[in-house]
Amino acid sequence: MTDEPKRPERVDLQAEAQKLIPRLEYLFKFAWPHRVRYEEIDAQGIVGNAAWLSIVQLGRLEYLRNLGLMSLEGGTAPVQAVIRTTAAEHLAPARFDDALLIRVRASYLGHRSSRFEYLVDNADSRLRHVVAESVMVCVEAAKFQAIAWPQVWRDRIAEFEGPDLRTGQR
Repeated sequence: MTDEPKRPERVDLQAEAQKLIPRLEYLFKFAWPHRVRYEEIDAQGIVGNAAWLSIVQLGRLEYLRNLGLMSLEGGTAPVQAVIRTTAAEHLAPARFDDALLIRVRASYLGHRSSRFEYLVDNADSRLRHVVAESVMVCVEAAKFQAIAWPQVWRDRIAEFEGPDLRTGQR
């Protein structure tokens, strides 16, 4: 009989860390379903690069509609939100009739600009197709000059996104 010290139980540090790290999807409080249409696929039979921009735009428009921020005046409104930049990472192809889930969040709201982030996943397999972001700027339509976001825009986005929304001057 040996008097060996008892080894401590092995702890899976990666599993423990995963419990502490919130899943990325939890930051996205809004999701919009979309089914890949024939006109969105290219000659390779997959969703084309330009179509992905339209798909994330659809998600963003539905996000804004959900918050009551879509102007009934459309392009004639005196204040407009326009895209300044968009970046997308294409992670996996999507094909005709795939069911997608477009997740959208406002991650930053500055004085005149805001950053939107997107996750586009296959609704059935949970495969992530695209991760994207865009920066929108508020402009006065008549002069097309950047102006401060209207207070209603700021209030509704801040209320919906809660403490996960970063704010500041840009």
